[in-house]
Amino acid sequence: MGDDSEWMKLPTEEKCTHKVWKARVAGYEEAGKLFQRIDDEKSPEFNKYAGLMKKFVTDSNAVAQEKALDAVLHFVENAHVAARTTADVVNGVITKCLNASKTKTKEKGMEIIMMYIEIEKPDVVQEQLLAGLENKQPKIVVGCIQALTVALRDFGSKTIQIKPCLKVLPKLLEDRDKNVREETKQFIIELYRWIGAALKPQMSHFKPVQVQELEAEFERLPNERPVQTRFMKSQQELKAKIEEQQAAASSGDGGGDGGAEAEEIDPFDLIEAVDILAKLPKDFYDQIEAKKWQERKEALDALQKLTESPKIENGDFGNLVRAILKVISKDTNVMLVTLAGKCLAGIAKGLRKKFQPYSHQCVSAIIEKFKEKKATVVASLREAIDASFVGTSLDQIMEDCVAALENKNPSIRAETALFLSRCFAKSTVSTLPKKLLKGYCTSLLKTINDTTPDVREASFLALGTAMKVVSEKNIAPFLNDVDSLKMQKIQECCQAAVLLNAQGEPRQGAAAAAAAPAAPLPKKKEPKPVTRPPAKPTARPKSAAKPGPKKKVGTDKGKGKKGGAAKEEPTEAILADEVVEDKAAAALPADVISGLSNSNWKLRLAAMETFSQNVKGMSKEEIQTQVFVRTLTKKPGLKDTNFQVLKLKLELVGYLGQNSVFTKTSAEFCLSDIVDKVGDVKNGSIAQEALSCIAEATSLEFVSSEVIRCAFEQKNPKNQSESMVWLTQAIRDFGFKVNIKPMIENIKKALAATNPAVRGAAIGLLGTVHLYMGPQLRMFFEDEKAALLQQIDAEFEKNKDQKPPAPTRGIVAVEEEEDEDNGADGGAAADEVNVQDLIPRNDISEKITEELLAEMADKNWKVRAEALQKVVAILNEAKFITSNIGELATALKTRLGDANKILVNNTIGICLTLATAMGPHCKHHIKTIGPGLISCMADGKPQVRAATVNALNAWVEQCTLTPLVESEAIYDGLKTENPNLRTELLNWLVEKLPTHRVLPTELKMCVPVVLACLEDRNADVRKKAQESLVPFMIHTGYDSFFKATSKLKPASKDQIVKIIEAARANLPAKAPKGKKASAPASAPPPSVSSRFDEPEESPKPPKAEPKSKVVKGKGAKPPATSSKKKEEEDTGPPITLTVPKEQRFKDEKNMKVLKWNFLEVRGEYVEQLRTQMEKNFSKSTMDQLFHNDFKFHIKAIQVFIKCIDTHTEEIVGNLDLILKWITLRFYDTNPSMLNKALEFLEKLFSMLADSDYHLADIEAISFIPYLVLKVGESKDNVRREVRKIFKLICKVYPASKMFSHLIEGLKSKNSKQRAECLEELGSLIESYGITICQPSPAHALKIIAGQISDRDTSVRNAALNTVVTAHTILGEGIYKYIGHLAEKDQSLLEERIKRSAKTKPPPKQEERPKTAPLSQKTMSQPNIPRAQSAMQKSSSSNSVKREFALDIDTEPANSYDMPQLIQHDLDDIYEPVKLPKIKARPPSPSMKLLNSNDAAATIGFVISQITSPDITTCIQALVQVDEVLKDEERAEIMAGHVDQLLLTLSMQFKMVYSTHMGDEDTPKDDVVRLYRCLLGTLLAILQTQRLAKKAGKDILKDVVNSLITILLDSRLMELEEGPQVVRSVNVTVVKIVEKTDHTNITGALIRLLQDCVASETCTSKFLDLIMKCLWKMLRMLPDIINDVNVDRILMDCHLFLRAFPSSSWKDKGSDLPLRTIKTILHSLARLKGHKILYHTGLIESSENSEVEAYLQKVLKNDVAATNAKNDELNDNREKTPKSSSKTKRFSKTTHDMLAEIFKKIGAKENTKEGLNDLYDFKRKYPDADLEPFLKKSSQFFQNYIERGLRGIEEERMGTSGESGNIPLTSTSSSLTSSGQSGGSGEEKEDPNYFRERLKMLRVKCGLDHNKEAGDPDPSNTDDIDVLGSTENVDEATSLDDDKQQENIDPEPPQPANPAVSVDVSDLKMRLERIKKLANKS
Repeated sequence: MGDDSEWMKLPTEEKCTHKVWKARVAGYEEAGKLFQRIDDEKSPEFNKYAGLMKKFVTDSNAVAQEKALDAVLHFVENAHVAARTTADVVNGVITKCLNASKTKTKEKGMEIIMMYIEIEKPDVVQEQLLAGLENKQPKIVVGCIQALTVALRDFGSKTIQIKPCLKVLPKLLEDRDKNVREETKQFIIELYRWIGAALKPQMSHFKPVQVQELEAEFERLPNERPVQTRFMKSQQELKAKIEEQQAAASSGDGGGDGGAEAEEIDPFDLIEAVDILAKLPKDFYDQIEAKKWQERKEALDALQKLTESPKIENGDFGNLVRAILKVISKDTNVMLVTLAGKCLAGIAKGLRKKFQPYSHQCVSAIIEKFKEKKATVVASLREAIDASFVGTSLDQIMEDCVAALENKNPSIRAETALFLSRCFAKSTVSTLPKKLLKGYCTSLLKTINDTTPDVREASFLALGTAMKVVSEKNIAPFLNDVDSLKMQKIQECCQAAVLLNAQGEPRQGAAAAAAAPAAPLPKKKEPKPVTRPPAKPTARPKSAAKPGPKKKVGTDKGKGKKGGAAKEEPTEAILADEVVEDKAAAALPADVISGLSNSNWKLRLAAMETFSQNVKGMSKEEIQTQVFVRTLTKKPGLKDTNFQVLKLKLELVGYLGQNSVFTKTSAEFCLSDIVDKVGDVKNGSIAQEALSCIAEATSLEFVSSEVIRCAFEQKNPKNQSESMVWLTQAIRDFGFKVNIKPMIENIKKALAATNPAVRGAAIGLLGTVHLYMGPQLRMFFEDEKAALLQQIDAEFEKNKDQKPPAPTRGIVAVEEEEDEDNGADGGAAADEVNVQDLIPRNDISEKITEELLAEMADKNWKVRAEALQKVVAILNEAKFITSNIGELATALKTRLGDANKILVNNTIGICLTLATAMGPHCKHHIKTIGPGLISCMADGKPQVRAATVNALNAWVEQCTLTPLVESEAIYDGLKTENPNLRTELLNWLVEKLPTHRVLPTELKMCVPVVLACLEDRNADVRKKAQESLVPFMIHTGYDSFFKATSKLKPASKDQIVKIIEAARANLPAKAPKGKKASAPASAPPPSVSSRFDEPEESPKPPKAEPKSKVVKGKGAKPPATSSKKKEEEDTGPPITLTVPKEQRFKDEKNMKVLKWNFLEVRGEYVEQLRTQMEKNFSKSTMDQLFHNDFKFHIKAIQVFIKCIDTHTEEIVGNLDLILKWITLRFYDTNPSMLNKALEFLEKLFSMLADSDYHLADIEAISFIPYLVLKVGESKDNVRREVRKIFKLICKVYPASKMFSHLIEGLKSKNSKQRAECLEELGSLIESYGITICQPSPAHALKIIAGQISDRDTSVRNAALNTVVTAHTILGEGIYKYIGHLAEKDQSLLEERIKRSAKTKPPPKQEERPKTAPLSQKTMSQPNIPRAQSAMQKSSSSNSVKREFALDIDTEPANSYDMPQLIQHDLDDIYEPVKLPKIKARPPSPSMKLLNSNDAAATIGFVISQITSPDITTCIQALVQVDEVLKDEERAEIMAGHVDQLLLTLSMQFKMVYSTHMGDEDTPKDDVVRLYRCLLGTLLAILQTQRLAKKAGKDILKDVVNSLITILLDSRLMELEEGPQVVRSVNVTVVKIVEKTDHTNITGALIRLLQDCVASETCTSKFLDLIMKCLWKMLRMLPDIINDVNVDRILMDCHLFLRAFPSSSWKDKGSDLPLRTIKTILHSLARLKGHKILYHTGLIESSENSEVEAYLQKVLKNDVAATNAKNDELNDNREKTPKSSSKTKRFSKTTHDMLAEIFKKIGAKENTKEGLNDLYDFKRKYPDADLEPFLKKSSQFFQNYIERGLRGIEEERMGTSGESGNIPLTSTSSSLTSSGQSGGSGEEKEDPNYFRERLKMLRVKCGLDHNKEAGDPDPSNTDDIDVLGSTENVDEATSLDDDKQQENIDPEPPQPANPAVSVDVSDLKMRLERIKKLANKS
């Protein structure tokens, strides 16, 4: 090509790449003209040049470059594909144009950059420009700065991101080049124009001189707002708006704004956040807890420096905030408190709204600390509380503030009022609604009358500020009772108040600044704009029919967010025929080329075979696709008549599609010919595969449109039908990547075809498209014939409820698969959204005219009806519409409230159609239409309501519930008191809420209305409201409902609380983010909606095909992910709740995943677990979890251990995955990793037990069997740890199910495993009784007994021990259960039973451990209490042990009728105790209200009056309470008010002690009278057992504290009746110890003892009285051991010893408190034995606790003592005659008879009959020994039987002196305990027992009703003596004989002898007579 004539013949694209610059100039000019001519922006012509654009702008010839820039500008303006060239072209412009010497080149380069911004690529352009700032050439840097300046000036700060630019400014200002510095200053000035003062904080890094210069420039700028002058394509509406405003401003008086609304930029948003958590000192939390204040100060100083950062990175600040609040609340050093307040303020200011989770607790703690008087402390706390308020609201802090305004401390009241005034100043009318205003005003009106001036002034200021916020008119209704002087003060404060904006600036100043007029600044030199050619209305050329990849654009945006770049489509130019021939000749042999066109088919076949072999031997880069394709298509080409040759050609095309760079250019040469062969009988399938390969190389969208177009141009029905069949399958393989509009047009042609095969193929294709598009597809075909529509509907019905298959082929399928693996929503969901975008939509805004809207509002209903029909016609014609519908939505909303119901129904139908027609775009109008539809639910006709629900469903499906919640439409609907509306709306919400994602906080507004619906008069409303509680709680939480109940009436509050508590039981584990949900087994668990489930299921099919391209792409894609994305993954939380475990449970239940059940770990299980965990665990955590090195596994476990405290919810939400991963680690051999895993499991299950979590069956089944395997480990420490974990599991999982897993473990071949399982089974049976055996005791015990014959000794011993444990419960009946044993095994068992009977002491009855209830609710329900249900289960056990636990005192009250005992005078058995008489008690008011529904409210009111400072009012209230307590039935009403009543009594005791006793004006007779009444009421409560037991520990602590304080009050002894009061108090204290819940009172006394020891002001007498109360509890302990919660007592002892360890008592004067605590521990250990160690579960790290160490020591000493006693016992037994031992063995008949008798005694209704039968049995078999039956019972029960037998003997014989004739055992000592003295054989019995029994019978029979309320029970003379006499204070404070102190440790106190000699036999006779009378009546 030597001259011009040669290159002029070349095609344009070749000219553009020619080496001659003139040729390139010509090419550029032709290309520019071509780009202007093409009308279709998606024309394939543009694709040819897309790859050449960078070469255009980087042309080395200046003349050519200038022409090239013009062409590029036209290309960017007109080509849709130009967006993909942004990065390359802009980079070329920066490097080759901005530094050019020609001004025109610079300007054109600048205009190209601006044009790329205009086509929606500002981010890419800005990224390239910022990268250009790093260039070494100053000219390029200057050009980039100028480009940024122009872009910001023209497009504004909304388009150009400000923040990235700020980082580079300091460096640019320091640049050596002067031009760079000057341009940077101009850029900074432009920045200031747009963001104003927000820029100044960023200038702190500049030099002072530069700052000074810039500020001078800023001052010269006119006070005008900048205006955007250039707009992106998506901003055309904004452009029109601004132009309209400017036109109005220029035509008017200049009052228009002249610009768009400018958003204020917050300087805070521009600041870089600092991660202070990462910078905290490692020992910070240890230092903050240090004892030395200097160390604590060092920690706070370090923290304060960090908190000075203006912006703080968000993170988990929970632990840090708690540590700071602890310093503020509890630290006594005011300097540290001040420092902590500053730190807290700094964190709150740095986090702003992100501080919200911690705001409320901070406000509460700081308000309590306002009692400090130091000014520096108060100032620091003010700053902290003001900063904390930013994250909360007035509603959330209302409860705390109102309580603080009533606080006793005036400083707290004053500071709270001041704080409220500052909060009000930042509020608006919307944030301070009337509801809140009323609550605050009520409290503030009380404090304006406060006695403290500061409180009054602060209250006036708060009310004045509130008045300024809401105006005087709105606050006036709440200030009616304020007098004029105070009102004047409030108004003065109102005038002085300054309201602030969100930044804390005065609102007026900010408003003035915002109101400044804005106008565009004069522009600098601008590049010459390039005008676009007008669009020509010419017909589209043929090439334009090939639409560009419309789907691709949508998917690219999604990828952009993930940091990945869209794959560039390969392009190439069309080669000339001569070039093709030359290249073909060079690549292929000459005989092959000639042979392809030979007429002999055999030669053609041979040539094709050689051709194929040559091509397949080349690499991808060597294959010249276009050359080979065009060579193949040369005549005869693909129309070859020989099917063998044709087959090879089609196969070669397919090979090229898969293994070469196959472009659309190459495809165009062969597609038409291939389509011609699609219908070929022999090669049709090969042709279809070739099409698929080409689609894989290019795109399905391109190939499908070409195939369908060619098929319908050929008129061959076979080709047409087969083409659609291919497209049907291709859509399933590639996904829905087609252009819908032309395809539907061709399908309509096919449906109209005469050939049935074509119609059938079209219908089949529609069925596949329907999978992706859904119901919207049918709207395109509603005009078809009915018969055809019927066929289409039938096809659609086949695909009903099916999900689109995941794509398996194609580029996009690979990318989407990776997206899914990375946690994206998934392919199917993404397709659904994109399909909506593909649907062509029509704009109907022009048809919604003013006339039509006027007709819809016409008065004549017929005109309105016609207008609605016109709307229907418009919608039917348009099918799918845009969101631009004018004012139609408002008009429809009006018609929804039409008086004509027919029109309402029509309007509802239009709304339904509108939602379908607009699709997702209807979100713009739901806030208008939604409230109107909700109001239609109030209609009386069910049909209208049903239609309304359907319409609402259609709207919500498209745009979710969020807009309805935000617009408060749901709240307004529920607020309307219409039963139909409430019922329908609640019913609808019950369906929608559980499956909905996270909803806005406005939903909480509905909570009070839902509670109101629970009390609605309509039953349906109440029912639906109750059903809606759980769905609402999923989104609002339980706390929102519970707080709302505080505003209910007291009469209804209790009932409502019960209902919401019941609903709380059915709550899911956690419903943050709308994904976590669970429910009872009776209902399906709430989960995410079905459309959110699809993405998780769709990826599974491709994963099953390892050879598919998805896997290939999956491996190739990760390097493309950006470093930013990786960094985000690594710094995020290790565990999340992206996929809820309920979804995994559902998948496993539906068998969508493998069941976790294997003997050896297989790869598919590991891969499945990895896939499931990837979605919820961070990448760094996943790398550790599935690493090959065990060290990484240990690191992962350490992460989990940390997360137990920091990410508890996430740990629980992923518990199933974590446990499965642990099971994999069980198969590893490294001991360090195994020990770490067991440590984690122990902490994990401890946390779960503390949270009352219930382990799900799926979680248990996939973990416990593998844990059972580890119990057979060879190492002892591993087995010991596994056994500990077993016990912890029983707290969160039913022990019966655990039993089944252990039984399965017996099948193992590992003898250690079998032995350990048997030991654990024995432990379970011992703890829970025989009913724990599953599936039945007989079945389980047979399996266990079968292990007795095992060869391994340890297994045999364990089996024997377990069977012996069962024998202690079942007795000889064990042999029925275990069945026949071998003779050897039988003898072993009998020997072991005998041995255990000798060595084992009679077991005390124990409270069984708590276990999770055996129920179907296996989902995570942390809020459901387990203990209650577990105790019910335990008590229902029918074991013998429970039967023998009979106590006559527990007989029901209704078993006694009123006996006629009035003639008996029983008062002589009491010691006379004269107690203070109540004088002049006023008559009690009527108690009629107690029988009404307002009983609870009345009781609450009466109790509140007890705290009145007026003595008369208090006594009247006490009288009313006494009347209720006297009547046993009415006393039940008080059950829910015991704690409240005791608290008020304690408060009144304190008031009398502190106020009345010291007040000289108060008569002391009134004080004594008040004391009597208070004590009388307290004793009345204690007399009622049910009420006494309800008293809580903290309340009892307070009451005892108050009473003992009164006991020590020396002022009482100076009064005349003071000693009597002291004696009454004495009696009351003893009654509290005896009658209240023994666990609670013991815990209260221990806690009180701890407080006394810790207090420096506590007197020794007070301490002594507390200890003596504890000693009394010790004496009672053997009788109440089964009633106390040992775990809680040990925990209280642990807390005492942790606060005051034994080592700390060396320096104290007396260690009596320590010895008392140790005596308690000693007694418990003696009574419980080794089982006491099972009760240390509440103690954290119990092995490190002093409690456990002391218990071990006691148990160790007791073992030696027990062995010695056993040896002595054996010696005695050897001395007994042989005949006596024979009498102990019963025959089977005798044994069964005796067992039946004891069963009768154990049953309450048959006790008397059983005792008579036992008496007859003893007479018949006098030598029978009852010891085997009685040894398992308590000493009390044995005494009870013996007394019963004596009583029967006295009745039958009429004598009382022969009770010894019927001994219970052959030896007289068999029933006496070791602690009793039995010298004469006569048992010394405690007379207190009989007094107590007689008192109980008197109460049940109603004989004590005549006692005065104030008189304590006279039967307690002994108890009164225990606390001392009334002679003086010293005696009054002695609890018992002080000599007891000498033996307090190590032995427990022994019961003292009765102080009064009483005739016991007389008492017993009287008692028996009363019982006889009661039984007869």
